[in-house]
Amino acid sequence: MRFQLLMFPAALVAAAPLQAADYLTIEQAQAALFPEATFTPADLLLTETQVDELLKTVAAPVFRTKVRAWKVSTGGWFILDQVMGRDDRVTYAIGIDQNGIVKGIEILVCLPEYSGIRSPRWRDQFIGKQSFAFTDIANISGTTLSVEHISEGVRRTIATYAKFIAQKAG
Repeated sequence: MRFQLLMFPAALVAAAPLQAADYLTIEQAQAALFPEATFTPADLLLTETQVDELLKTVAAPVFRTKVRAWKVSTGGWFILDQVMGRDDRVTYAIGIDQNGIVKGIEILVCLPEYSGIRSPRWRDQFIGKQSFAFTDIANISGTTLSVEHISEGVRRTIATYAKFIAQKAG
């Protein structure tokens, strides 16, 4: 039997990697969620025990033990998080007011083809959430994993706030 060398176009052999787009800087997201406020860095390093507690509370993976957080001068917290989308990481920020209620979320980085998650109408579904037990976030066709993972991330962030940040700050 003879083997034949098949020639494929270079585009099929070495497809270009997907490139995420930067939509907002941290400062722009902070200004969008908390206009006129100033921000004091207040990162939290989760212990193994705290990570275990989060995993028992919400079914959402914890990728990093360092929680990037800022205390907001007008009350509340700005927390930066990252989740896996379908093909790349999605970086988003969540604003939590002084009562532990979600003010909103902003998408900082994601793949352009999944930018439906940047839609204000979709992001507004998170406003008013306080419990990490919500399940009512609508899906977006073609971005199912990104929607699911951002929802998990927001639930994990709310739980992190309630269990570790609010107690420490209060």
